[in-house]
Amino acid sequence: MVIDQSNKLRSYKAVAVALETHEPIWSALPAFGKAVTEFDGIVEDINTQAQIQLESEQASEEKLSVLRALGVAAYEVSAAVQSYAVEVGDLALEARVDFSRSAITLGKEDQVLSRCWGIHALATEQLANLADNGITAAKLNALKKKIEAFETVQPKPRNRVNKGRAATQTLEILFRDAGTVLSKRLDKLVTQFAESAPEFVKEYQSARVVVDVHGPAKAKKTTPTPQRA
Repeated sequence: MVIDQSNKLRSYKAVAVALETHEPIWSALPAFGKAVTEFDGIVEDINTQAQIQLESEQASEEKLSVLRALGVAAYEVSAAVQSYAVEVGDLALEARVDFSRSAITLGKEDQVLSRCWGIHALATEQLANLADNGITAAKLNALKKKIEAFETVQPKPRNRVNKGRAATQTLEILFRDAGTVLSKRLDKLVTQFAESAPEFVKEYQSARVVVDVHGPAKAKKTTPTPQRA
């Protein structure tokens, strides 16, 4: 959800609270009640789609975190094997594990997995010779688990990205619909309570002000900007 949408949603929730608090006042006006019901439904749908969108982002973050952990473990093992290969003059083995730290996780995901499984296999073959270089069966098992963990999370972002994109498109429609209900229905009808329930009208109109709150990087420049949505 973009910042502009987050700002609007905060306003929508404040409006919903004001409407719920003063329901006895507006319930006598059927058209107002219908608009409130529709508005509440849209806000609920916005919350649902926002959660789907968030899960998509979290899946990508989880995958990146697992990939980083895999890169660290795989490089530690490959570097130890390379050191051993140089020590004993095994040029063929050295060439097969000659990776920089960044190269371990470069390329397509299947290539990364193949590379890491290859490192694991070579280290397993040489395990009896790697004790002095800090490689143990436990360390290789830990690498194996990290490779398997990446295999597990590999499809998650791909599946959720599609849902996240759909949620983003749906959110645009929902915010437009919510804005229409507010500006063209509730805003028009609430004026009928100006004399009989001025406090309700005041609270409603106050909630309708969208405060422009920027993201964390611009927190120091936060500026309340009255507007309607």
